Amino acid sequence: MLVRNHMKSDPQTVTPDDTLASALKLTREHRIRHLPVVLSTGEVTGIVSDRDIRLAMPSPLTVADADRADFLTRTAVAEIMTRGVITVTPHDTIEDAAKLLYQHRIGALPVVDAGGQLQGIVSETDILHAFVQILGGSQPASRLEIGLRDEPGELGRCLRIIGEELGVNIVSLVVPSVPEQSRKVAIVHLATIDPREVLRMLEGAGFEVGWPSLDNDLRMTEDR
Repeated sequence: MLVRNHMKSDPQTVTPDDTLASALKLTREHRIRHLPVVLSTGEVTGIVSDRDIRLAMPSPLTVADADRADFLTRTAVAEIMTRGVITVTPHDTIEDAAKLLYQHRIGALPVVDAGGQLQGIVSETDILHAFVQILGGSQPASRLEIGLRDEPGELGRCLRIIGEELGVNIVSLVVPSVPEQSRKVAIVHLATIDPREVLRMLEGAGFEVGWPSLDNDLRMTEDR
């Protein structure tokens, strides 16, 4: 999946000369947390968040409300925005975007083209939604965790049992990369509400299979 499939196009923006009052108003009106800061040419020069604005404001314990409001109307975005902003392009992968958010402990990434022109914005919420889709969590399915030996052909053997021998459709498949493990785990979502036959066949073929409590309840009911 690419950033362009999950970014918000035509996002709300501010300029360096806009006031914090106008920036804060935009975040509240549109229920957003991050605003790319753009020049008149459309080039991204920074980013500002509602948290940045709150942290910059004088404390209500020491300053009257009127003075706090005055601070917002006379302070420019340029004074508090984050410069040297970290960006992605529409053609970057969702995984790359997620890695940047995690590594830099930030909540959003402006999306720019090769010339630095703003194309959109992708937030941590957008990334989470993308991974829900990747993991098959957006549609009804049975979830299995299948232990695999770390050797060629093991995953293919598992999938042949599910798809070719049993004719069960696979909604999603993820094999997380965990360093220094001799075995891998395939997380599989199946287009069936009753995975008992899949469990029998996989275990009969030597696979270790884990399943959620619902599937456990199904097996216990059958064994009575």
